[in-house]
Amino acid sequence: MGEPGHTPIAGSLAETSRGARRSRQRRRIIFSELALTVTFTLSTLHGIAEREELTSLPVFLTAWLLNLLVLVLCCTVPWSRIPSRWVIVVPLVDFVAIGLSRAAAGESMPGIGLLAAFPVVWIAASRVRTGTAVAVAAAASLTMVWLPLPLGRPITFDALFDPILLPVMLCGLAWFVSSLTKDNRQRQEALRASQAALRESVEAGRTRERLLNTVLDTVSVGLLAVDADGHDVLMNARQRAVHSAAAPPGNADPNESELLLFGPDRVTPIPPEARPVRRAIHGEDLDAEQVWVGTGRSQRALSIFSHAMHDDDGTFAGTVVSFHDVTELVLALQAKDDFLSNVSHEFRTPLTSILGYLELTLERDGNLPDGVAGHLEVARRNAVRLERLVEDLLAINAGSFRVDPVPTDVGRVLAEAASSGQVRATRAGLRLVNRAPSTLPAVVDPVRLAQAVDNLLTNAVKYNRKGGSITLNACRSDDGLIVEVADTGIGIEEDDLHQIFDRFFRSPSVRTSTVPGVGLGLLITKTIVTEHRGSITVTSERGKGTCFTILIPQPALGTVLA
Repeated sequence: MGEPGHTPIAGSLAETSRGARRSRQRRRIIFSELALTVTFTLSTLHGIAEREELTSLPVFLTAWLLNLLVLVLCCTVPWSRIPSRWVIVVPLVDFVAIGLSRAAAGESMPGIGLLAAFPVVWIAASRVRTGTAVAVAAAASLTMVWLPLPLGRPITFDALFDPILLPVMLCGLAWFVSSLTKDNRQRQEALRASQAALRESVEAGRTRERLLNTVLDTVSVGLLAVDADGHDVLMNARQRAVHSAAAPPGNADPNESELLLFGPDRVTPIPPEARPVRRAIHGEDLDAEQVWVGTGRSQRALSIFSHAMHDDDGTFAGTVVSFHDVTELVLALQAKDDFLSNVSHEFRTPLTSILGYLELTLERDGNLPDGVAGHLEVARRNAVRLERLVEDLLAINAGSFRVDPVPTDVGRVLAEAASSGQVRATRAGLRLVNRAPSTLPAVVDPVRLAQAVDNLLTNAVKYNRKGGSITLNACRSDDGLIVEVADTGIGIEEDDLHQIFDRFFRSPSVRTSTVPGVGLGLLITKTIVTEHRGSITVTSERGKGTCFTILIPQPALGTVLA
């Protein structure tokens, strides 16, 4: 096992990188020296041709051979084993060779000193400071200029300072090349850092893309992202499966208008312009849009949501659409509705029989023992109530629940409801107060309104506490008829308020209590109010009580009870 951070692969890559750097260093050294050697050789050939004018041919050739020797050493020395700072010895030896050649050439080849530009550039381009490069270039060039003096020339003031122009030029060249190289090196380092950051960013982007694709393919929801032109940008695996399931036979890649999409009846095709994705592409936000895709036993129900994307300036930039498979839920709800409908139908026959026999028995009131008629009347009223509950349940399931609004004295309807509720309230040790006006004209279905208020009063009795109170109130406002039922009971949990009108919903706190109920009363009440084109709201505080408010829009007051 390797040490942390030094895996075999990482070590191999690092070794490869070091080998590549060494190879590049060796090539730079050889090519730099080779350029000087080629120029030096051409100058030497020219000097040999003019050897009569040379001061010393042997020294001239020795300088050239020294340069050749340096080239050979550059090609053979194992630079990878030598510290990089020692490479500067090469241009320094070149200075010696050029100095010897210049001294041997004398006045015949005054331009040969310009060969010193090669080692000066080498030194200036190496990783030494600009001041150091200039100092080395100055010292080497002055040495090269003054080298002929010990070889036989008289040492005079003119001999020392006349050739000073060449060292000055070489120092300027060293300064320029060093500054240029330093700037270029900084740019290269910045470029390498930028490239490294770019590579890291690209790799991080690829990693995030892989992660995103993995996450999207893992979720059980189909996802589709579309740009402003309607082109698919992203589609996860689940959505690709849905897309394939909706494809017509023989069409492996259908467009949106060719997909097999059907309405709630699972048979009627959805027109292309009304299809959810088409509408989402045009900027419409969808909320639980249900469609059926495919045909036969493989047909699936999808609930579709979408949310449009916009640029900073508000321009539509595309949309994201999600597809939730709700087939099992839809089928389960359908099975539940069928079950309730069948059970309700089964209840109707025995209830009708029970009511018939109770009414026949009550017609023979004179022959009944004392008190029996009263008991039978209670049984009949409850049977009628149960029959009405069954009828309402059947109507809600069938979607045929209707109301018949007519001019009505709501004050009388509420007084009768309060009178009926007073009996239950008294038995429970509660106080019921009717603050509604004795006369209150409105256009409502009196039977259904009485049923809705009775349901609210019944709940107020069931979920109250001994010694508590119930208040019934009503009035007319600019918005319509307002009916309120408030109690001082146990209240409703805040988390349950949005569910209390759902079918069969009962709060967990009352399901475990002895309070009877099946969770249909508030559903029926809301249905009655909705059929009146009204609304019902609830406010509640746990432990302090609940208030239900019914609002039913009304025509002008002058037309009521006309």
